[in-house]
Amino acid sequence: MTGNGFDLHFGLPTAYKDFIIILSSLESISSYTFENIYLNSSNYTKIVSSYNKDISFNPESIENLEDLLKQNLWFRFFRSELEIESWIDFETKIEYVLKLIFSSVKYFQEKIFDLGSLKIGNRVSKSTLFNNNIEIIEVLNFFKIIEWNVESGELRLKEEFFIQKYGYNTGVNTEKIVKHLHTEFLGFREIFNLYFTIFVAPLYENLIDKSLDDRFKTINYHFTFNYTPTFNKMCGTKISTNYLHGQIGDGTNLVLGINDIPDNVINKIHYIPFTKYFQKLNGNTDFHFLNKIEKNTFSGYQFFFYGHSLDISDQEYINEVFDFIDKIKTIEIRKIIIVIHNIESKAKLLVNLINIRGKDDIVKKMKENILRFVLLDSEGLNYELNVNINRSITF
Repeated sequence: MTGNGFDLHFGLPTAYKDFIIILSSLESISSYTFENIYLNSSNYTKIVSSYNKDISFNPESIENLEDLLKQNLWFRFFRSELEIESWIDFETKIEYVLKLIFSSVKYFQEKIFDLGSLKIGNRVSKSTLFNNNIEIIEVLNFFKIIEWNVESGELRLKEEFFIQKYGYNTGVNTEKIVKHLHTEFLGFREIFNLYFTIFVAPLYENLIDKSLDDRFKTINYHFTFNYTPTFNKMCGTKISTNYLHGQIGDGTNLVLGINDIPDNVINKIHYIPFTKYFQKLNGNTDFHFLNKIEKNTFSGYQFFFYGHSLDISDQEYINEVFDFIDKIKTIEIRKIIIVIHNIESKAKLLVNLINIRGKDDIVKKMKENILRFVLLDSEGLNYELNVNINRSITF
């Protein structure tokens, strides 16, 4: 089971910062060369040492992408949010924006229409409506929910977001606001897909060292939280990759959003289109996970997590693996192996697992050698990858 750290290990510019920096730099690039595109990426040194520079980019595709960047509200918002460090922070910020907008719209409905309907045109409010909370007003204004005059302090809900009857504004059309935000989010997903298609995918064919990392040839099933074919391209395995969040190239099935509906919110239905599970079901993305594994065909089961943060945002999958191990207590070999790049990274991953599974479960599994942390370049990993689990399935 591979996460973004797996792609980063091979020098691919798949970090959140790479996505933002490379796309943001396009408007100032005079020519689309290897250096101009990747120069400011977080992994530039490794990109240079790992991939040939004679990549030809399609100017028309990039120019079309630039047009989308200028128009899309979600991309422009994230570009301005400098404190976001990772894809996990990115997901948290999506949830933050949705909660802020939906709660503010509800508040707007209550305060403006608590005395009844208003004649069309009579819709001016003051920023004091939100207690001069600049953050709320800025976000509403940025996503074009309101019009705001900074000097006068006047703000107006945009006309298209009112429910209008008989010449009166009778309420706020929250459904239209949801549709507006979701349409923009689908545009952001298209940008996301194009970034990987234009700037990540060509690197596979321009790898300098063509030798494959064949240590993983013993793997029977591969699941990835990434959108990229890195495992098959770099490890040369013949098994099919199960893309849990969709695959680049088909922008309609990419899963990108919040893990679940936030607690203590009203009108939960408004959040559903932005959730990962809705997108998986709606886009027919591979959501079966361990149901794909043929049971009772092995005398052992080993699960390897490589390059995954083990963050609570993916607790559904992590719990499924741990629960699977708990259910096969009579099986001779049952292990969960966390592949780490260095000893320092173990602490953060261990904290995340304890947060998800609880102290008792993690302590028990580590004492029984069911849960192991092994270094990427170690004999320990080689040993685990070559344990004989008496496979009766041939790939």
